[in-house]
Amino acid sequence: MSENPHHWVAAVAIVNFDLELGQSIEHVEPASFLLTEQERLNICYLAFPDSNSGCSGDTCYHFRIRKEYNVTKERDDIGSRDSHFYYGYVFFRQTKGEQFKRGYFQKSFVLLTRKPYINLYSNIVQIMAPQYFESGKVAIEVAMHNFTCWEPIVPGKSYQVPLLGQVLSFHIPSVKDKTQNKTSEFPGHVLAPKPVVLRSIVESDVYNTLRPLLPHIGIVWELVLMSEPIVVFGPSPSATSALVQTLVSLTAPLRYANDYRPYFTIHDSEFQEFTSKTHTPSRIILGVTNPYFNKALQHWPNVIILDSDKNKNLKILNPKEHSSSSLRGKPGFYTRYKPFLNKDKNVKKLLRGDRQRPAEVEDIMLRRYLTELTHTLMIPLEQYISSLMPLQKQLNPFRQPPLLQQFQQDAFIASLNESSLKINTDLKGLRGNWKELYRKFIKSPNFELWFQSKRSEANQRLELLHVQQLCEADLYRWKTDKHEVEIVDMLLWIRDRYDALQRLGDCPDLQDHLKNHIDTLLEVVPTDLQGTLKPAFNL
Repeated sequence: MSENPHHWVAAVAIVNFDLELGQSIEHVEPASFLLTEQERLNICYLAFPDSNSGCSGDTCYHFRIRKEYNVTKERDDIGSRDSHFYYGYVFFRQTKGEQFKRGYFQKSFVLLTRKPYINLYSNIVQIMAPQYFESGKVAIEVAMHNFTCWEPIVPGKSYQVPLLGQVLSFHIPSVKDKTQNKTSEFPGHVLAPKPVVLRSIVESDVYNTLRPLLPHIGIVWELVLMSEPIVVFGPSPSATSALVQTLVSLTAPLRYANDYRPYFTIHDSEFQEFTSKTHTPSRIILGVTNPYFNKALQHWPNVIILDSDKNKNLKILNPKEHSSSSLRGKPGFYTRYKPFLNKDKNVKKLLRGDRQRPAEVEDIMLRRYLTELTHTLMIPLEQYISSLMPLQKQLNPFRQPPLLQQFQQDAFIASLNESSLKINTDLKGLRGNWKELYRKFIKSPNFELWFQSKRSEANQRLELLHVQQLCEADLYRWKTDKHEVEIVDMLLWIRDRYDALQRLGDCPDLQDHLKNHIDTLLEVVPTDLQGTLKPAFNL
């Protein structure tokens, strides 16, 4: 299958456990889908829960692996791009049977994609895998045919699509959506049977996933914000992958810029790098289940050990207890991080909960709280970025457009007067050392990724304003006293602006204006030069 990013599914892999051979991929659909040998090995190990996790029956979770050809070249890039990774959605089945050599049947159904639509693909796997175990490969073939009939992935679009006799209804979030909970605006036609509606294709059950950490949600939010390394120990891959994925989304709508692995094993090709004690732990969030990591990662500064009781709150334990002996069996939240903000009293409302409230309401309340917390942080930064925009009077249609001014940390910190910080304290009742919080955040990859996006957005806006000015310029008057060389230079300049419009989006009116400018200038150059230039400007 091609690497077309609009494809919903990259491949399906069936991974079997053999007593003599161990894990092996016995089938891949489509057969043309290529994996390197190392990628196949990583998937084989990630497709099975760790033997010490005691999984039985059906177990669902997901993992994330880097495409092998990016390992050395792009490991340190700011902002891990989805195209550099595969997401694997696992349905593992283990059943007892005397006919099996080890007394167990163990096989995993793995759906590989390039999109982190965790809730969507988890639901898809839970539809596909049981039918595969019942009907065999024909279920995969039918499902893959269903996927080819789905319309391409378009942010902001709603879908109602068939899958193996069922119908899924969901919405692909976009930056224009105020929330990722949008499920309306589905296609007018109705497919039978009644659709399974996904409120969000990204997160599910956020409240219950974070519940053990809610008393410390402020510290956890800061850890993720600052790109601090975190390791999550859990009783199963389902528990670790759910929490790691939720942590990554904790600072939404701010995008998490670092690597993360919802489920990670000691057999992974990157194990030595992530566990090395010769350098500072990588900016990564790891989910693990194997007790060996207790020893391998005891030097990590932030460790979350989940309790088997999902409803039990984790305590912050003394950093001095952060040793291999304490990590072996004592659930808790070990951290050496000292937060900049005081504990928010509003969190008590989330902790109390209400048995009368549906789980969906608890999810919405928590997500809204976290989103407002991030918005609170970003308001002064957004305001400062606005002040870096050049004035419109600085734009000259006949010169290169100015760029967004450089971000100056000291200037920004100086701009944080009482009135700007009052926005923070009034909105959330949050008090603390905001200036030092910003100083540390500005040094993080999360800030750098955000600023890169803002800078690109601002410069594109300036470029568009510049083209608009050029379109409005009076070239009839401009050309009257210009030499031939100057006119040719202007023609090249306008052609460059025309090409820029194609990068900036669909602007047919502006393109028409630039075409008219080119025609105007071509009329005044000598006839022989027109013959040379016109083919180059045949837009």
